[in-house]
Amino acid sequence: MSIATPVAVPAPVYSVTDYRRYTRATQWLNGGGAVLAIALGVFILIDPVRRTSPDWLFWLIWPMATLHTVEEYIFPGGFLRYFNGVAWGSSDPHGPLTARRAFLTDAVAGVINPIVLLGMSLVYLPAVWFFYSVLWINGFFHLTETIKTGRYFPGAITGTLLYLPGFTAITYFYVQRGIISGLDLAVTFALALVFTAGFFYQVRRWQRADSQVTR
Repeated sequence: MSIATPVAVPAPVYSVTDYRRYTRATQWLNGGGAVLAIALGVFILIDPVRRTSPDWLFWLIWPMATLHTVEEYIFPGGFLRYFNGVAWGSSDPHGPLTARRAFLTDAVAGVINPIVLLGMSLVYLPAVWFFYSVLWINGFFHLTETIKTGRYFPGAITGTLLYLPGFTAITYFYVQRGIISGLDLAVTFALALVFTAGFFYQVRRWQRADSQVTR
């Protein structure tokens, strides 16, 4: 009696052409957003009144976030190849977080998020700390992955030097003035954890769906 040889399931194959096209689009969109955001950051920081005003200081999240995406996608870049090939352990560094998907999750979201941020700040300012928490977790992820793998994870420099200390200092500013409470921070951080877990779950779903297509 013979023993059947297991049939290997082919790994997904991702388009290099799509990778180049959408990475370039992300670079242009993120780069343009960074120019506007950095201009706003300078506008806030050069004036002693604005940089100590609760109505302005929280906006520094935008230039800090765009500098982070510049490091990830423009200089030195290489975020997707690291995320897929190293952090995620994919056999193809072009997926499952493809450049097309990242264009939506990073570049397009980067255009929409400042509008959402403005709306949150007008309705209930502490809600803004959902964004702060998501990006703080993101910075921590970049740092721990770099330490764990011993390889530079694009975004680790801004994540470590801007996100972690910067967001902590800004948060302390608002807590000290009684503008946000411990409960606000706990709720927004919990929601950020759920959001982050949901993102990784979605990447896993993409990977499974891509594997089904190649069978």
